[in-house]
Amino acid sequence: MVLVLSRKQWLLMTSVAVLLTAGCDEHSIEIARPAVRPVKLFQVQDSNKILLRHFPSKVRASKEAELSFRIPGSLNNLAVNQGDDVLKGQVLAHLDDRDVTNEFRDRQATYQLLKNEFYRAQSLLKKKVVSQADYDLAKAKLESAKAVLEMAKDKLEYSTLKAPFNGRIAQTAVKNYQQVQAQQVVLVLQGSDVIDLAIQIPESIIVHVNKMSIDRGYKPFAVFTGASEKSYPLVYKEHATRVTAGTQSYEVIFSLPVPEDLNVLPGMSATVVIDLGKIIKESQRGGYVLVPLSAITSADATNKMVVWCFYDQTYEVKPVEVQIGRITEAGVQIISGLHSGDQVVTAGISRLTDGMKVKPLRKERGL
Repeated sequence: MVLVLSRKQWLLMTSVAVLLTAGCDEHSIEIARPAVRPVKLFQVQDSNKILLRHFPSKVRASKEAELSFRIPGSLNNLAVNQGDDVLKGQVLAHLDDRDVTNEFRDRQATYQLLKNEFYRAQSLLKKKVVSQADYDLAKAKLESAKAVLEMAKDKLEYSTLKAPFNGRIAQTAVKNYQQVQAQQVVLVLQGSDVIDLAIQIPESIIVHVNKMSIDRGYKPFAVFTGASEKSYPLVYKEHATRVTAGTQSYEVIFSLPVPEDLNVLPGMSATVVIDLGKIIKESQRGGYVLVPLSAITSADATNKMVVWCFYDQTYEVKPVEVQIGRITEAGVQIISGLHSGDQVVTAGISRLTDGMKVKPLRKERGL
């Protein structure tokens, strides 16, 4: 006897068989695993390295002068261009000097005339031909004419602009045959032998600087953008005792000779590296490491300060109790609980649990 099944019966039996077969294979059903959370890490550095601080800086000309004529006139000859190197005393520009030359010659002739009259009065006074009053008047006129002549001579010299020191023409502000006024800037001259680097040091560092503990032989160094493989020693020049407007920091200026192997110009960027251990009080030089403020949290029950440490061997995180010191611009001082090389989580710490598996997102170096 042959059993004939309808299409619907056949599909139903097939579905039941498939379900029974799947139920017998206990390995065919995958259990969803929790996603591994990515975390951002920060690597703690040795406390001695923390004292090596980097400060952004801009190159300045150590000497700079805005040059102008002391008298008005028409610019007759601009003898230099921007970028030209010049020597002290070199002529940089001339005004049309015809008027002042004529004035000088006129004053010179007047002076010579009054000089002759004075000598004549002096001779006649000895012969008692003229009075003492006539002699005194001739003498006064001569002295007045001499002063006027000196003024005319100065005006003639003022028609020529000379370099007050060795340097480089940074800017030309006028063109030939232009009418210029007295004290109007014509050229900007910058010294080309020495440059300055100015940095801003925050009050949190300045307050710990001790003049008695500064290593007098120590020299910070500079690294220029685009040439980070080279460093150049700096010499302290000066510092401001007035806070920089809009900040809580103070300007400190260092100098160095212009590098011979680099084309360093005013306005370029540089980094000044200072070992704070050479300038700050001994009590502030160590005994702690720095971590970002975002790495610090409090334990739920005890309110003690903890950080979450990451362990390479297990890819797990665990809370570690720490003792914190001061909060500075560079980070939070950790007095105890962490060591050089430890890795701490700096983002998303509120979602971490003890022993949680995580995946490093990015590792930051010490501050």
